[in-house]
Amino acid sequence: MSAISFNPRWKEELVAGSRDGVLIFEITMGTLHVYFPDSTRWQATAPEWAKAKWEIYSEACSAWCKQNKIPITFTDNAFMYEEKATG
Repeated sequence: MSAISFNPRWKEELVAGSRDGVLIFEITMGTLHVYFPDSTRWQATAPEWAKAKWEIYSEACSAWCKQNKIPITFTDNAFMYEEKATG
């Protein structure tokens, strides 16, 4: 399993970076709260390389949220997208 690092950034985005790629999830600012795609939403919106990794990312994000005392909600309408390197 590759390590996944999480970093919130402006525009209410939570950046999840790993050696496989970078995924962006929804996080509210002010009162922090992560909205993570449920497994059905994940399958519909994840890039091909990430489709089989819902459990890995959901567990890693849940652990990060717990460590930082940030609530997380799994939902069927959370946004997620892949951030591609420019170059």
